Amino acid sequence: MFDERIALKIRLDQLADAEVRVMQEFKKEREVIFSRLQELDSVDEPDARSVATITTIGLPPRARRGRRSESLTELRKTAVVVLKEQNTPIRGIELQRFVEERTGKKIANMTTFMNGLERENERVRKLGRGLYMYEYDM
Repeated sequence: MFDERIALKIRLDQLADAEVRVMQEFKKEREVIFSRLQELDSVDEPDARSVATITTIGLPPRARRGRRSESLTELRKTAVVVLKEQNTPIRGIELQRFVEERTGKKIANMTTFMNGLERENERVRKLGRGLYMYEYDM
């Protein structure tokens, strides 16, 4: 009598055999690719150098649009100070309240303000919906 247990064991054996065959094919193909790369490296050494000199590295830095007001700089510095004081993530609305109390200035759009701060300071991170944190270990 042929039951499900025997069928599953047979299928496992088939999968193991197929896995071994596929791994052997990958190994053969990898060896072919490595040997071809070695051939190309030995033949085309000067061409590789010329390509490297032509290749550009990275994108040019984007020019800043407009100029930033001093009040925005003060708000951002205060926000970083508040984030450094907190050991745990802080909600954006709480951060906004602290910054506005300390500076006496209003933040019109907190999301835009924090997006700019994240671009300016790589240690300021948004963890989730409205949670921000200052990362010390980077």
